[in-house]
Amino acid sequence: MRVLICDDENFAVESIKKMVSEYFSERNISAEIDAETDSTKVLAEKASFDIALLDVEMPKHSGLEIARHLLDINPNTIVFIITSHQGYLDSAMDLRVFRFLPKPLDRERIFSGLDSAIRFYNENTRVLLTDGSTAQRIYMRDILYITIHKRKTLVVTKNDEIISDRSLAQWKEILPDNCFAQPHYSYIVSLQNIEKLEKDNIILQKNNNETVNVKMSQRKYKEFKTKFFEYISQENF
Repeated sequence: MRVLICDDENFAVESIKKMVSEYFSERNISAEIDAETDSTKVLAEKASFDIALLDVEMPKHSGLEIARHLLDINPNTIVFIITSHQGYLDSAMDLRVFRFLPKPLDRERIFSGLDSAIRFYNENTRVLLTDGSTAQRIYMRDILYITIHKRKTLVVTKNDEIISDRSLAQWKEILPDNCFAQPHYSYIVSLQNIEKLEKDNIILQKNNNETVNVKMSQRKYKEFKTKFFEYISQENF
């Protein structure tokens, strides 16, 4: 997961970065955090972020300008606007800003907001599947597992089975590692959709009360089980 913090004040950036870093560390979520004080530099780049915390009032470019730029690159970016007043509410709502964070910022509010953002991300982020000349978008929450299929991959969802041009390694780069894990070298499994975890088998829940099984490698069992329980603990925050 990639996170951007942008505020023109060095002290504010470092303070927010410290709290955000503590959040991801305590939740056992892997995150790359970019902290920036120069809004012009952000606008000049084409970087994609999953979450952005932006000061609305900066001398060169406003947080809303930055938000618009980030959403053009990645429409799934979850945007937090940091502000001391609500004068930008209408413009922010037009951009589908996720939440306002009032100044002065506090740790509890940031943690609560990020908890909501992670839940939203896991439930609502969509990924593009391509196979030759066809393309379609699916929600990550609907993925049960992905497995190697000849030189491509097979994406098994709650309702369908879809061939993807991406390799398994490419899927590992795209999918958040706090929500997906490998029980076997040839599978990536959604932790969200596990109905039952056994030493040699994973039972995943499809729609219409149907289930599907994925083989568990004994070498991977301990690591996979740890990640599954970490995911369950996240759900309780």
